[in-house]
Amino acid sequence: MKSFPPMDLLPEKPMTIHTDEMLAHRGPWRFFVKAMPGGFSPWGIQFIVAWIFFHILTALSWVAHLKTRLGNSSLANDWGELLTARDVWEIMENGKLQDSFLGFWTIAIGVLAILWVLWAGWKLQAKTVLLKADFLPWAIAILSALLIGYLPLWVLHAFLWNVTNFFGNLGIQFLGWINIFVNPLIHMAFASALMVQWWLCRLDLSHHFPKCKRDWIIHLKDSFLRLWTRPVQWGNIIFFGVAIRTGLAFLVLLLAWRWGGEILSHLWMFFLLQVLVAAINACIIGWVLRLTALYWENDSKVRSEVRRLESSVQQKRSFR
Repeated sequence: MKSFPPMDLLPEKPMTIHTDEMLAHRGPWRFFVKAMPGGFSPWGIQFIVAWIFFHILTALSWVAHLKTRLGNSSLANDWGELLTARDVWEIMENGKLQDSFLGFWTIAIGVLAILWVLWAGWKLQAKTVLLKADFLPWAIAILSALLIGYLPLWVLHAFLWNVTNFFGNLGIQFLGWINIFVNPLIHMAFASALMVQWWLCRLDLSHHFPKCKRDWIIHLKDSFLRLWTRPVQWGNIIFFGVAIRTGLAFLVLLLAWRWGGEILSHLWMFFLLQVLVAAINACIIGWVLRLTALYWENDSKVRSEVRRLESSVQQKRSFR
């Protein structure tokens, strides 16, 4: 009978990335808790302030524009009253807003504020994984995201939109209400998913920017797979994130509609609630920014290690 050596004398099993906990491939859900700290770092606070400015200043400038356009209208003199749907229709149709609905300052303030939001978000994300937040990777990644992300996301968006419309038109009241509320969320989720694709692309470009021309196809492939190999996890993060942020903003508007504004304290309460909701929504977006960065860092390490092992195997075979 053939004898075998004792177990303690057998050679150890070679290590692979599958046995290395640090190189285990993880989905975005695994970084929920780890991504929570950092919201009140310098760039995290700046992101929150920028988001509040975007929502509050653009709204105030638009109200000032409406006041100027409506002139001595009774609606303009009684902004504190509870507006009805007919009042809103009258403002849109007879308020001399056809040629300039938003006004110059609303657009200018909105553009400057959103640019501040986008840049602060990029700084926050880059600092999370110790990358340098340069302008060129940030800008070029927009093209990468549109190239690899727009068409597949638009196809998914169109499919979901048609499905909800189909069920909403069956004549069942419950499904009809779901269609009314879900369809806007699908549109916003499409935009958010495209933003996540951009976030993944700009991180990868920033990491590989000196050699991005040589590795452009690899960059596009990896950035695409980082989103689409985890569709369920990313879909839940994006859709429910949009639903929570939209729900909070809708609740504030609903309260303001019910309270009216004839009392000054109601106006101040509405203003403070808007600021609070904008800050909460900014914290949620900042959290997803950090989560995306941590997920990209882990995925990048795993893919680099896989390519290193594949290269070493090919070299060994070439020497034989």
